[in-house]
Amino acid sequence: MADDIVYRTLGELLSNYVKTLLEKSGQGKRLSEQEYLILMNYYNSKNMDYVFTELRNIRNELRGIMEIIDRKSKEAMDYADKSRKEAMEYAEKNKKEIIDYVDKTKKEMLDYVDKRFEAVDKRFEAIDKRFDDLNMRIDDLRELILMLAKKT
Repeated sequence: MADDIVYRTLGELLSNYVKTLLEKSGQGKRLSEQEYLILMNYYNSKNMDYVFTELRNIRNELRGIMEIIDRKSKEAMDYADKSRKEAMEYAEKNKKEIIDYVDKTKKEMLDYVDKRFEAVDKRFEAIDKRFDDLNMRIDDLRELILMLAKKT
């Protein structure tokens, strides 16, 4: 606190002295080399203060921009992770649905083929039975023919 008062007082004294030097120079009076150096140092320090203030402002703006970039980058990464997770879940769900559909369709096809084979087997059995009946009739006819041939 006391330092601030001292610095402020010294600053005011220096500013007043510089103003008197400017007035002296403005009146056409020649400045001594020491007065000229004090004036130049004052303006250089003011310019340096201005430059440092501008640099501080730029640094603060850059910090703000970096914070925004970090936040947006994090948001983008979170969004990408969420989208990737949703895509994987969707793909896994579709994969399961497709596998279930293929399994169901395969089972239906196998059941259909089994039924068709059973129907074909029944038809073959019916044809075999008819052939057996036909063979029995042929055998009966042979026996009859043999009996008739023996009688004659």
